[in-house]
Amino acid sequence: TIQVQPGTALLDAARQAGVDVDAPCGGKGTCGNCALRIISGRTTDESLGVLTLAEIDEGFVLACRTAIGDDDVTVEALDQTARSRGQFSDDEGLDRIDPALLPAPEDRRPLTEKICLLVAPPQKADGFSDLNRLARTLSLFFSPSRQEAGAEYDEGGEKVLILYALPAVRQLADALREVEGKVTVTVAEDSPPGRTCSPGKADAAEQKKAGEPGSSRIIRVTAVEAGDASDRHYGIAIDVGTTTVVVQLVDLSGMKILGACTDYNGQLACGLDIISRIDYARRPDRREELRNRVLKTINHLIHQSAGHHRIGPHEISCAVISGNTTMTHLLLGLNPEYIRLDPFTPTVLAAPFLTAADVGIDIHPPATVMISPAVGSYVGGDITAGILCTDLSLSAEDVCLFMDIGTNGEVVLGNGEFLIAAACSAGPAFEGGGIKCGMRAADGAIEKVEIDPATGLADCRVIGQRKPRGVCGSGMISLLARLLQTGWIDPAGKLNRSRPSDAIHINGRKAAYTLVAAEQSATGRAIAVDEQDIENVIRAKASIYAACSLLLTQVGMTFRDLRKVYIAGGFGRFLNLDEAIAIGLLPNLPRDRVHFIGNASLKGSTMALISWKHRKRQHEQARRMTYLELSTTPAYMDQYTAALFLPHTDPAPFR
Repeated sequence: TIQVQPGTALLDAARQAGVDVDAPCGGKGTCGNCALRIISGRTTDESLGVLTLAEIDEGFVLACRTAIGDDDVTVEALDQTARSRGQFSDDEGLDRIDPALLPAPEDRRPLTEKICLLVAPPQKADGFSDLNRLARTLSLFFSPSRQEAGAEYDEGGEKVLILYALPAVRQLADALREVEGKVTVTVAEDSPPGRTCSPGKADAAEQKKAGEPGSSRIIRVTAVEAGDASDRHYGIAIDVGTTTVVVQLVDLSGMKILGACTDYNGQLACGLDIISRIDYARRPDRREELRNRVLKTINHLIHQSAGHHRIGPHEISCAVISGNTTMTHLLLGLNPEYIRLDPFTPTVLAAPFLTAADVGIDIHPPATVMISPAVGSYVGGDITAGILCTDLSLSAEDVCLFMDIGTNGEVVLGNGEFLIAAACSAGPAFEGGGIKCGMRAADGAIEKVEIDPATGLADCRVIGQRKPRGVCGSGMISLLARLLQTGWIDPAGKLNRSRPSDAIHINGRKAAYTLVAAEQSATGRAIAVDEQDIENVIRAKASIYAACSLLLTQVGMTFRDLRKVYIAGGFGRFLNLDEAIAIGLLPNLPRDRVHFIGNASLKGSTMALISWKHRKRQHEQARRMTYLELSTTPAYMDQYTAALFLPHTDPAPFR
């Protein structure tokens, strides 16, 4: 029971009452998923056109298009079993980093450092406070050639300014006296204006030789602990995806990954894709709701991951967060509306270094938080982090292609001489979304399908060797490839109606294909896909292939000219390359050129967390990357339309 003002949308009232109603279209009234049943009371609604007349006669309305009138209203919220997308196991999403990609030990300076110091004891009448004594010791540490406290110059000739967070000052008095002046301070170095990252002394010297103007090094003290606590130094890398969020815990003293935890982004109930979420975020209260939803997901994962390793969240001293431009805006509470409106201008591309308290993540409040820099409205920090896992910009000769396949498809083409990027709206089909029996690639998901050419019946392989619950993105690709190869669908994705099969069910102009009968599934319901599901997969693969093809055309190249193709995204772990080629997601390339790199955003975030060299490289690559806006490029629609077939209107590249 809840009290609201007349005219309040039923969707808002439900959420105020703690009833979570899915609105994957972002509240535009197009998906029909938020249907509720009015038991009593008067409402005004605009549900006709989405719901059938029979459903409306039964009292069903769309929660996003129904306003509460002057009367009391009683509403029945049905159990939305479609939300069951599978559970995440501990350390799911954990992607180990190739040691060859890590920098040399001397370059592995993490985002924050812990320094053990011995501070001189207080003396009578010396006029020094505890903070003065700590400042003097730190000044000697950073500028050993100078004796005075305050702003100093290091050996590279740069001014060093040391600032202190109030929580650190609060810890100071007791910490200094607990172990006779031995303390461990946690410090973070801000990036001065105009510089891509905070350099060390050697890097500063290089800038001086190159004649670059000098500026201050700003050192922030964020924590003070008694004794030598340098062996308990932790950071987190966070991948904020449209569908899922992953938090990876890193031991910064031993430079090793401890574990990762994954969960669905709490914003999913407000929209499956970024456009739906931008629509939902038009009102300030809904924008705040979206921010709180993703923060709740992140903070739950932080506590879960830290708890597994008996670490207090307050011991985590820094974080690197990567996500697409819209996800970053929603996390920071920024208005994302202008991302989707011509001329497609985000509020910020490279956010300043923030604190955990600024962002709202539940670690040490003054902890330093770096948001990975974006390139454009639809190429975000998840991509600039992801390409750190490749040698995309390290060679001046070999041209490589990076593809991040998820709800949004982002592609980057280039080498050491140039980088060009674009993004397309692939939709959630490759992550199991937008498919009626779709689910993520978890235990119970159908990941591979074989089709009997004679009968059309399916033989399914299920992740975890359990009873099937649904079909994941790689399973849909496998299904389409096998149906096409056996003649049970045509290049347009239409099921074959001319051959009898117990797996194909025709209802007027519609047809569906049953993979698993009801009595053989874990849910007790048949697992089937219809032609709309098939069309969603075709549209997704066409979007991605068209984006890649267009970038290559822009630089006068073809897929054959590529030295390497990197495929990022969680579903790539289960993707069969031959099946991806069969449906036209990728051309037929030599297999040794294609590399699956998993969750590249998470890996790249971890690399930026532990290495100043990778932070520098990430910002530099973001600055020099050319962003191509596909929505204003007419040639993209030509490429997209040509790819709306299996495998393509021109099948030659796929043979």
